[in-house]
Amino acid sequence: MILEIAAKMHPDQFQPEKIIAAGPSAKVYRGVETLTGRKVLIKALMQDNETAYRIDQERLQQLAPSLMQLRHPQIAGLITLLPTEDDFALVSEFMPGMNGRAFDAERRPSPSDVRALAVQLMHALLVGEHLRLPHGDPKPSNLIISDHPSGGLFLQVQDWGLSLTRQSQPPETLWFRAPELHAGGMPTMKSDLFTAAGSLFCIATNSAPAKGTTVEEIMRDWQAFNASHVMNHLRPDLDQPLRDWLAWLLNLVPEQRPQSVAQALDVLMHSMHTGYTYLPQQAPVMAPGTQTTPPVSAAPKPRPILPKAAPAPAAATLTPAAAVKKAPRSRVVIAVMLNLAALTVLGFFVWPIVRDSMPKMEVSSAISTNTTTAIAAPLGTAENAQPAAPVPATPEAKVR
Repeated sequence: MILEIAAKMHPDQFQPEKIIAAGPSAKVYRGVETLTGRKVLIKALMQDNETAYRIDQERLQQLAPSLMQLRHPQIAGLITLLPTEDDFALVSEFMPGMNGRAFDAERRPSPSDVRALAVQLMHALLVGEHLRLPHGDPKPSNLIISDHPSGGLFLQVQDWGLSLTRQSQPPETLWFRAPELHAGGMPTMKSDLFTAAGSLFCIATNSAPAKGTTVEEIMRDWQAFNASHVMNHLRPDLDQPLRDWLAWLLNLVPEQRPQSVAQALDVLMHSMHTGYTYLPQQAPVMAPGTQTTPPVSAAPKPRPILPKAAPAPAAATLTPAAAVKKAPRSRVVIAVMLNLAALTVLGFFVWPIVRDSMPKMEVSSAISTNTTTAIAAPLGTAENAQPAAPVPATPEAKVR
């Protein structure tokens, strides 16, 4: 049914833009949906003669209806399959970011970031538990981590169910695989918890618990691995409840792990600070129409950009606020110049009249001076003043 629907789809509905990875079974492209402009992830499966980890296409088509029901912000949902005569591709939701292996090599998450990633990963696995569809391989390279625009880290799980369609598994899958799967068991939610905890350990410490070329070597590494001791040494800043929780999920015995994802999530949430709640957010997306250049094998390193001093703004580019501030000063200068010009013209016409009246002003000044001296003399303020003539006494004065 899926094959018939996909064969009728327009061949140009999805266009690859840039190759971003080459996995063990497929080449991964960032593409675009031509009708909407949204970014998508296109996995073009390799031919049987190109890989030793072949994906069974018939098995994948049988799982496709169940995989398309996985819808959650922490899961890259499968959109469709594009099988043709020569090629076979999967189209899923795209989120920009780095996979877990690249992230742990470049960044060291804080304890709160590790907790946030653990909560998000548990919520993704909880969706599979409700649908009774384990992921099968939540290894670091299947976890995409991005900086969310609202703050913090955002995790999204990719390639849900692909490991169920392989006959042989690539090395990274074997390193993080639960011991019961190495013994031939089928993936379960308990095995997903084991692999998820191993991925979180890798992201937090930039190290893998086990690395070997054979199953025997890998199991020897796991048996010698002490999660609590190693985390106390590599990440002593992680709180003890978180380290104990990771060690609980990494128990080699399935019966001694959490009985379900819901139980593991419940214990994790109770070990966190009071009042913490998980609020699912929308995954970061690239804006429609955003393009990048094709990858170059030997691109030159960019030169450092030195800050340049900002040039002084020209008169023609002044902001309105600057123009308002400069306006009063200009008006004052103009007013002063006009007043000086008016005084010059007035002086030109008034000066002859003032000059002709100068003698009269001198006479008036002299009269005024003499009058002032005569008045001030009886008070004894003038040094050379002559004594006043005696005044004859009146009859009334003689009687007194």
